[in-house]
Amino acid sequence: MVHTWIMDVTPLQNDMIYRRCYNRLPDWRREKADRIRPLEGKMQSVGAWILYQQMRNYYELSDQMPYNLSHSGKYALCSVSTQPDAQVGCDVEMIKENKLRLAERYFCPGEVAWIQSQTTEAEQAEGFYRYWVLKESFIKTIRLGMKQDLREFEIALDERGARLVRQPEAVPGTYYYQEYQTDAGDARIAVCSTEKKFGELHYLDERNII
Repeated sequence: MVHTWIMDVTPLQNDMIYRRCYNRLPDWRREKADRIRPLEGKMQSVGAWILYQQMRNYYELSDQMPYNLSHSGKYALCSVSTQPDAQVGCDVEMIKENKLRLAERYFCPGEVAWIQSQTTEAEQAEGFYRYWVLKESFIKTIRLGMKQDLREFEIALDERGARLVRQPEAVPGTYYYQEYQTDAGDARIAVCSTEKKFGELHYLDERNII
């Protein structure tokens, strides 16, 4: 099972709350947060690790279980698998303006056509970010990041959801997707894993981060 939790990091704008969370981090993670200059980036980094720690405690998982972190805007995200041999990647992105030109440059023609088929500008923007998190979660799952050409694998969207219809020759195996959307509808989320079972999106309550 792959579990995914999300949190709004806005409360970390309060210095007292930020310090309480920061002090719960391992040294190397504190150093990472210290290197980040923008406050939003610090909040995201600290919040993502707090999520991971909370999930490990809640599910009683060892530090050997595969996990992945992501953040965008006011959100931090963490996905953890309960299967030690699984691969998992997650991504969250705030929905902003339509970036069709970026899609035309980096996405497959079929993916671009799906985005273009959406009726309104707002629907096209959401379609772009839907595909973006699906693409990003896959390359994070296979641990190649942007070294992996986004056009070497293709994702189809239909009433069944998202599925890989073409993947890189060097990446064998079967990968599954789970999509989520924030309650506010302001961000898209995708989780990719070799594990086929996914839990519901869980929001970490503000009271549990302090």
